[in-house]
Amino acid sequence: MNEIHTAHTPQALPKPTIIDLVLEKKKIIISVIVLLAVVAGGAFFWMQKTKADEEQASLALSKVVPWIQTGDADHATKGLREIIAGYGGTPSGNMARLYLATIYYTMNKPDEALPLYKEFSSPNKDLQASALAGTAACHVQKKTFSAAADSYQKASDTAENEALKSMYLNRAAESLIAAGKPDEAVKLFDKIIKSWPGTSSAAVAQRSLWKLSGQGVQVPAP
Repeated sequence: MNEIHTAHTPQALPKPTIIDLVLEKKKIIISVIVLLAVVAGGAFFWMQKTKADEEQASLALSKVVPWIQTGDADHATKGLREIIAGYGGTPSGNMARLYLATIYYTMNKPDEALPLYKEFSSPNKDLQASALAGTAACHVQKKTFSAAADSYQKASDTAENEALKSMYLNRAAESLIAAGKPDEAVKLFDKIIKSWPGTSSAAVAQRSLWKLSGQGVQVPAP
């Protein structure tokens, strides 16, 4: 008599439902939700803190500006350093760097001014160009004229205002002359004359070319 063996007959497993899958991944889902909540909360806190910090930095900067205007370097530098130390990541803290760098430059302290000019960053291209020009001016004080010329050219390239672009390029050319590179300076003067004809910068560049010509440097024919 044939026996039917059913004890070991494999049974088809039911397909998992959406509910089963959700339950299976519940811990992961909960973890993700918690993480998103923490990130969102952290971002909100950061935004609120950043706003509060900027308000404090702006207030502090408004108190320092009169000292800058009256030439009170001691109080101005102290106040600006405190703003940078406490609120360096805010827009007002960023402006404090530019102010402090310029004060150090006027005090003939290029080594103190240079890192501040280099740390300054602004979406305003003309303002950013002014920091690059400040860097160049510091190199002039240090008599590193090739570096000054390079920074002035970057300032010219960065600026949007045409008057600033031409002025910085003139200073770049003058720095090249000081660096003993009159032939390179001639190219910049010629570019100024052709790019901004009829401007005061073009007139300055033309006079510089005449002077170089008198010194035996070959210049383009007018």
